[in-house]
Amino acid sequence: MKNRFTLFSGILVLLISFQSCTAESEEATPNASELEEELALENKGVLKVEAITYIFKETGETSKFNDEYRDFNFKFIEEFPYSTSTTSKHAIEGLTITNPNTGEYMIFSNFEALKNGFDQFDIELSTGQVLTSVLFKPGKANNSSNKWHDGWPIVEEPSPVIGAMIELSQQVSLSECGSTDPCAEEGNNSTISLTNGDSWFGGIEDCSVECAE
Repeated sequence: MKNRFTLFSGILVLLISFQSCTAESEEATPNASELEEELALENKGVLKVEAITYIFKETGETSKFNDEYRDFNFKFIEEFPYSTSTTSKHAIEGLTITNPNTGEYMIFSNFEALKNGFDQFDIELSTGQVLTSVLFKPGKANNSSNKWHDGWPIVEEPSPVIGAMIELSQQVSLSECGSTDPCAEEGNNSTISLTNGDSWFGGIEDCSVECAE
């Protein structure tokens, strides 16, 4: 009888220890970051420039993250006209996107298809700014067996990549658009609505900040 009690006590201690270890393991598992949660949602593509990640949302907005933290969402009120030197995979090197109104341009070069589904390339802006090892991955809606069948997602209209490059080049101007602190204080994300005018890199004409509900 005593042996049975000892055996039962031992099993009980083991069960309690196992549950305790399981609880500690669950507590030690970090929650998914805000960036990971956003990437898990349906999107129209992801662009990475050094520590900055742009996620092109189905709603037409772009979510901008710095490292793993959301900076803000933004959208352009008006679409910007542009022309491209090619939409063909076979003429991709040296792809140029041009603003027909001002002659401003973006030149894409040094393309490399990576195994993780991203395309890597460099971008030269007409401002003289050069961005190296930029990464782009089409969204799930564009991720077919032949992503070139209906044109390249980067140059198809409207191209959110152009908007991201404009935003990146206008960060100083955007800091003067209006504070996003009221949104952060209320625990909401902010969306900056931008009016750019004819020029891509000449400056933001107007902007407003909206707090999401």
